[in-house]
Amino acid sequence: NYLKTKKATVVNLHRLQKDQAKRVVDFLSGVIYAIEGDIQRIGPKIFLCTPRNISVAGTIDLDEDEQEQEEYKQRLILTQFLDPYHQSIVKSVIGHQDEVQVLENGGFIHSESQRMIIAPYFYEIEKEDFEIVVCKIIYAKNFEKLTHRDILGALMSLGIKRELFGDIVEKDKDFYLAVDRHIYEYLKDHLSMIKRSKVKFVEWDEEIEIKNDYLIKSFIVSSFRLDKIISSFYKISRQKAAEFIRAGHVKVNHKPVEQINYLCNNKDIISFKKHGRVMFVDCNKQTRSDNYVVEGYFYK
Repeated sequence: NYLKTKKATVVNLHRLQKDQAKRVVDFLSGVIYAIEGDIQRIGPKIFLCTPRNISVAGTIDLDEDEQEQEEYKQRLILTQFLDPYHQSIVKSVIGHQDEVQVLENGGFIHSESQRMIIAPYFYEIEKEDFEIVVCKIIYAKNFEKLTHRDILGALMSLGIKRELFGDIVEKDKDFYLAVDRHIYEYLKDHLSMIKRSKVKFVEWDEEIEIKNDYLIKSFIVSSFRLDKIISSFYKISRQKAAEFIRAGHVKVNHKPVEQINYLCNNKDIISFKKHGRVMFVDCNKQTRSDNYVVEGYFYK
């Protein structure tokens, strides 16, 4: 069920005999193939099964002996770029193990989208191990002003999968992009135009800190239900809001939520497809008619 709902999961087969474990992994491999996901051993008889948007390196060999199992413990796994929700899954299922360390890097300070490394605790992980290139997008700003959406659309139109690049950051009217090192040259060679502007990508070595800018608006709502919040924040009918939620157009804290009666919590990040993102803030105030005063921090 976790895999069907596009959630990563860890399977521990320590209590099974070797032939039983092989049959279970054969079954999981079939499921993984059907959903275009991946399966990876992260320890002796422990497997990480992931949906399509999480990718890990390596192959599975069920006929390994004890020496091969010890060698496996020394391997390093590098994920593709993950959103905070999937980062939390990796940390929750792996991060508590004493012999394993989980580190993350997104190319920027305070990155939202990050690559993660799963490695034995004694490994000394360096920045280069994350295989991230941060590049500056050069274009004639006096001719046309590009937006975050323009750049994202150009990358997707080029056929680059979303998990192969991280945050798109605007700073001092310039844009910066974190990408998988393996696609950087392809990106430079094949993306030369965004909208009507000629662009080029230049590798950037200076540290960049992400600082979000918000447009803050106040609202009075009768409840914290997701359909009510979407309706109020984006000025659409509650019926329309419910339809969008059920259709999978809304995420809360980067996780798809299709329950219209989901109760929003303070500082929840709500993403509404084609409408942008907003942070829900509970002001801890009520009106005389017992309605709630809340604020929406809309990402610029």
